[in-house]
Amino acid sequence: MENSKEYKIEITEDTRAYIYLVLEQGTVTSFVVKLLVRFNEEWHEILRYDSGHGCPHKDILDTEATVVRKVWYDFLDNGQALTMAVTDVKDNHEFYKERYEKWLKSQ
Repeated sequence: MENSKEYKIEITEDTRAYIYLVLEQGTVTSFVVKLLVRFNEEWHEILRYDSGHGCPHKDILDTEATVVRKVWYDFLDNGQALTMAVTDVKDNHEFYKERYEKWLKSQ
């Protein structure tokens, strides 16, 4: 039986993580973790982990929401990758936010 869950984690006032996962008999079959940051009252998706393309990976997004880099985690199952993604977003959100902010300023 398939079961989906959705969570939002407020990391700071201007930083959130959005998590969506699908479980089948207790195993994560697919997931998405998005890092969302608010700049000038507008929310931007700046980073995304997901299990699309048949393999867990991280998409680094530019200011146009275009994937500028993909990092593959083919050595992890979806459950491991989901845990890593949530930990990475919580622990490194400031780095990701600063990089994105520099990209915004360079436009």
